[in-house]
Amino acid sequence: MEEGQPKPRINGSMLPKFQGSEVCLLGRVKEIDPNGTSFVLGLSDGVDVQVQLQDPLQDMIEGMTEVIGHVSQNPRVINSSQFVNLGEMDFDMTLYDEAVKITHEFPNYYLQGSTAQ
Repeated sequence: MEEGQPKPRINGSMLPKFQGSEVCLLGRVKEIDPNGTSFVLGLSDGVDVQVQLQDPLQDMIEGMTEVIGHVSQNPRVINSSQFVNLGEMDFDMTLYDEAVKITHEFPNYYLQGSTAQ
């Protein structure tokens, strides 16, 4: 997928359908690798993924984080191309998860990045 193009926003249950694709994930940082080369992100449906970083973290991250990256052969591992740490905030993950599901249930009304392979 070309850089700058929209990426499909997915939850953890959708990861296997998007293996090899670039996606957008939103979740809460749960754990950071001591070397700063990866972190665990808890997604809106309760699935945890390991986010592998291209470069080690320079700053501490916590709370809500949006990740754009490729779903690897192991769908619980995301190779991050970029991420934005939004910090601690009051955010309804259950409602967000329902919105993500609806965008996939009605793709003609909610256009987003390329579909699953």
